[in-house]
Amino acid sequence: MTPVALADAAGLAALIQENTAYLKKYLPKVVTLSSIAACTAHVQHVIEAGQVDELFEWHIFANDKLCGAIRVNKIELENRKASMGYYIGENFQGQGLASASVRAVIGYCFDRLGFNRIELQCTSTNLGSQMVAKRLGFTWEGMLREAELLNGEYVDLFVYGLLRDEFHLKATTSHDAAI
Repeated sequence: MTPVALADAAGLAALIQENTAYLKKYLPKVVTLSSIAACTAHVQHVIEAGQVDELFEWHIFANDKLCGAIRVNKIELENRKASMGYYIGENFQGQGLASASVRAVIGYCFDRLGFNRIELQCTSTNLGSQMVAKRLGFTWEGMLREAELLNGEYVDLFVYGLLRDEFHLKATTSHDAAI
């Protein structure tokens, strides 16, 4: 996993092209980045936004192939919180890549950026994202009814939250259990 870079624009476009049908189901805006030019503009925007702490994005790699992304946005520095979203190519799911990468970004947010809370939202039908959230110790905080217009239909969003102390407690407990 690495911070976004202009050199990855072609790989990002290829990932999106290969996963258009899957991504359109939950992230139709991501599908609009299917050309190298669109991905280049996107990555340039993310780099500039990161320089002023508006958002951060990382790319996930498996065997040197770009296979997913993680974004931290809706950053509220005064409240030390942010939102997180992620996706991984359909062929790369079930390998633990999303969980490991999201865990690393959460650690970065809590330990390096000083956040106290990370929130994520996913559709009530996105079982994969729900599993990642639960695996990483997020707490289900509720449902926002018909909160997003997705592919012409209103969908419910599940809201999950993770606090810094919970994350570190889970990491300590997991480490102690392994000893």
